[in-house]
Amino acid sequence: MDVASQIVVRLADPVARASVLTSEALLAIAVVAYELDPALVTDPVTATFDRFDLAVPLDPRASGMAQFRRTGEPVPWEVSASWDTGQGPPPAADAVWAGAVVVRTEVLDSTIVDVAAEQADVDSEVAIDATIRMRPPGQDPLPVPVSLPVLVAFLAAGAAPIPVELLRATPAARLGAARYGVGDVPAGAPVRRFDRLVCWVVPETTFDDPDWPGGHSDTTPEQQRADRLRAVRSWLASQGVAVITTAEPA
Repeated sequence: MDVASQIVVRLADPVARASVLTSEALLAIAVVAYELDPALVTDPVTATFDRFDLAVPLDPRASGMAQFRRTGEPVPWEVSASWDTGQGPPPAADAVWAGAVVVRTEVLDSTIVDVAAEQADVDSEVAIDATIRMRPPGQDPLPVPVSLPVLVAFLAAGAAPIPVELLRATPAARLGAARYGVGDVPAGAPVRRFDRLVCWVVPETTFDDPDWPGGHSDTTPEQQRADRLRAVRSWLASQGVAVITTAEPA
């Protein structure tokens, strides 16, 4: 089985899906979809799957609209129609996921739980002593899970991904997800940046290729791989595209 098919099969299987959509991968998707600081997110990042469809095609129907205006009438007539093209629907996304990423945000600072003040020396310039008692580390309230609705169209790449082909396939994948609904953002959640994402799923060895920008020659191969992945994510995020990597199944 080729690499791209392995990825799709693992995404399709509810048990094997976690080997692709790991906590790190889910966080990579969340930070593209939302204005979310990954440094504030604690493990584990989890997901809910309301719907997970495979081999999602584009809509095979075509549509058109025309306007007609009779002389002297200020408001035109509008006529719209849609029809089946009679052709097989072209492929769009390898899979589409409708659901949510569940994140937990840590508390950065200790919490003040008590402030006590008493008069010191009435003859001194400072007449009040204050004592602030902080909550000991580890006793802050546990982070509350926040469910962030997402709609993700996946493109699975082969053993040697060709970036230009993935870029060309991205608009069609996004259109394939257009007919799906996405949940409302809950109150108090981060601002949503994109309501429909495209996610490239590539083998983790992809970024061993030195032609990808971001690697530094004075670091280890593992660090170079991580730096290249970080660089690619930075410029694709503005396009509503997430990138996750996956190891070959054992």
